[in-house]
Amino acid sequence: MKCNNGFFDKLDELKKNDIGISIRKLCVSKTEVYTLYLKDITDREGVSSSIIKPILQNKVDGELTIDLIFDSIIFIDEITLDYDENKIVDYILKGNTVILIPNDEKYIIANTKKIEKRNISSPELESPLKAPKDSFNENFDSNLSLIRYRIKDESLKVDKLSIGERTKTAVAVVYINDIANPKYVNEVKNKLKEIHIDGIIESGSIQKFLRNKPSELFPQIGITERSDKACACLLEGKICIIVEGSNLVLIIPRGFLEFLDSGDDHYDNTYLGIFSKIIRLTALFMFLTLSALYVTAVSFHSDILPAEYILILAQSRTSVPFNSMVEALLMEFVAEILRESSIRLPKQIGPAIGIVGTIVIGQAAVSAGLVSSLLVILVSLTTMCSFISPDYTIIAPLRIFKFVLIILSGILGLFGFIMGFTIIFITMLSTESYGVPYLSPISPFNFSDLKNYILSDAPLAKKRSKYSDKNDKARQ
Repeated sequence: MKCNNGFFDKLDELKKNDIGISIRKLCVSKTEVYTLYLKDITDREGVSSSIIKPILQNKVDGELTIDLIFDSIIFIDEITLDYDENKIVDYILKGNTVILIPNDEKYIIANTKKIEKRNISSPELESPLKAPKDSFNENFDSNLSLIRYRIKDESLKVDKLSIGERTKTAVAVVYINDIANPKYVNEVKNKLKEIHIDGIIESGSIQKFLRNKPSELFPQIGITERSDKACACLLEGKICIIVEGSNLVLIIPRGFLEFLDSGDDHYDNTYLGIFSKIIRLTALFMFLTLSALYVTAVSFHSDILPAEYILILAQSRTSVPFNSMVEALLMEFVAEILRESSIRLPKQIGPAIGIVGTIVIGQAAVSAGLVSSLLVILVSLTTMCSFISPDYTIIAPLRIFKFVLIILSGILGLFGFIMGFTIIFITMLSTESYGVPYLSPISPFNFSDLKNYILSDAPLAKKRSKYSDKNDKARQ
């Protein structure tokens, strides 16, 4: 047997560096066996009962070898062999136990990882009514198990990568091989392989690297914490990206209308699902345009209002010291401050502070004559409308465009409003999510896909979406 002096050097190096690695020396049949592990993230009881105890109790007539330990001594179910001593530290830092004999050229890597994790809980960002209550957590293996629990198909592929020079974060690209478009799968993998960074802590960091252009406002990647939603997307031919340490799974590709789709639409009555979608689209339009339309009507086109109401509105604004544009910007800015503060506050007092703050500040502003009562009502309504989307990421760009519309309407009136709305629409038309048009199936128009989206009825949706060019196009 060839002596491997590299193992002796590596052991000496680990002892000198003192990075927290435990080294246990075992003497069996005049052979030294070393077990190396990081006790903070290792199942120490499993190491003792399944590795150390079997080795010490083993009665070997001849020389103890790594092959013998690998084949017939230790009880760990997931073990591999390696030759490169430079990878030993990396294996240990991932929660594995390394078993080596200094005069043997091979060593064993045993999966003994044990990381503290929270239990599977109900989703917080996407609260469902009829949908399943299990959601992803921060544990990588748990998240994969939730997907495999629902999709028991041999075509389900899980391609694992490690990203981050220092964190070495595990990232899984999950897709169904005979449904997902290979072009999109390869593009996602190539972009992930091109990421060179010190560390990835959360899926949001991956999301930024996967964007088509850093300057694009509208999100092209969806997020979900619900396992049923992720599985439904996989069955549609989409790609899910699971990041170690994150409870949010990324979905690629993602169109605008899909951000407004809720799992309850598919599980509930068809007509109720249609009604809910209409409500969401209307609320989104109101959130974007109501304040800008107020500015347009008050400053430039008051004649579009009934004559009686023009007098009432004029009377309510007699004491307001600002023009309508500054008034709307001020109130919308206060509403954004209240939104941010209620999110950052502890969960027990956040909602109470948000509601009380809105009522108190709104009433005080009207009493002081700083804003009109109508604008307070409109801003409160638009703030409520902003929480209606199942995926909150679609609201972020609209919050910015809302202020742009108010400014354009305050300067140019109805022409500015139309021009701003046109810019938003053109931006959406020119956006793609990994080759899929952002406004599909509206543009380019596809009646079958639009019908399936609106109805959300499984018995009627016999084909998968056409625009993403699936391999297996039939659902049933």
